[in-house]
Amino acid sequence: MASCSGWRSPIYSVVSAVLAFMAISSSLHSTNESLAAPSSSPGLHQVPLNASRALGRAGFTAMAALLPIAPELFFSSPRATIFVIKDLFMANLSSSPWLMEEVLRYHTSPLKLSVDDLLKMPRGSCLPTLLAKKNVTVTRSDAEHRLVEINGVVITHPNVFLGERLAIHGVLQPLLHKERELCLVQSSKRNRDPRSLSVVGKERHLVDWGRVIRSLSSSGFVSFAIGLRSVLDGILDDNADLASVTVFAPADFGFVASNSAILERMVRLHILPHKYTHEELARLPDRASLRTLVPGRDLEIGRKDASCSTDTNQRTRVAINGLEIGVPDIYKSRNFVIHGIARALEIAEAENSRKW
Repeated sequence: MASCSGWRSPIYSVVSAVLAFMAISSSLHSTNESLAAPSSSPGLHQVPLNASRALGRAGFTAMAALLPIAPELFFSSPRATIFVIKDLFMANLSSSPWLMEEVLRYHTSPLKLSVDDLLKMPRGSCLPTLLAKKNVTVTRSDAEHRLVEINGVVITHPNVFLGERLAIHGVLQPLLHKERELCLVQSSKRNRDPRSLSVVGKERHLVDWGRVIRSLSSSGFVSFAIGLRSVLDGILDDNADLASVTVFAPADFGFVASNSAILERMVRLHILPHKYTHEELARLPDRASLRTLVPGRDLEIGRKDASCSTDTNQRTRVAINGLEIGVPDIYKSRNFVIHGIARALEIAEAENSRKW
């Protein structure tokens, strides 16, 4: 599926990101976090400018514009490695400054690591990030082919910039895994495999949430993917044995900027504890109820048969709480399916869903 932001010009992407980040920059001064000022180290002002030029030459125009505007975000430590993401993904983040701040902190490590340094690290090595208590992981280091993957995402532009205290690498897409699924060293509290469970001597395959999040991101639903990643711990705590799910992915998920309780509730509302392809949804009775991960909050099916047409590919239209599934079956696997919808569902819409 083409990204919902695919129509945006590169200039629009950059301007949107810059405006969002200006809001972040001003808000940073009012937080209680202690950030090292860019002027604390000699020549540090010049580093972002040189790095910005290198980013621009490599095609990362949004990050090239952002780095000089808010260097304090990236230089809160004496050294840094930044894994930069493409303009398309930056445009998807531009509507929420706080979301952008979280994502960019997660993509920045307080260590200066060239690609050669990363290639020397064994698979499973964890790297700290500027996002509190969050790590990224070296999931592949192939010295022969000079190939490095971080959280399963390949570094496509190694050593975009290398300075005395700063390294920048371009990655294929945002790093959306949770480190507890990837790191070799895991806490005893979370010592479980999110993909399988032993049941009476047999292995029962569970939902591969990492794959769900990657599929959402690669299909253009970046804000919902990040929202899901943020609340995944709570979902697993309450639904540890989920064997399949259906995800209704909104193109614009504005709730990522909400408090954690609202965010988790809204993410859960878009997930069913059962896999339904579009064909299976179309077979359900009109006004049938679908249980979600929010207790007591079901969704309602609405169907309209396709009109007569010479187009043999035309199929029954299906709506959820009155909102039509615009892009069905974006991604299907053994235990999950993703359907695209135009916007986020709202709990209040259940009462009006019969009007469709």
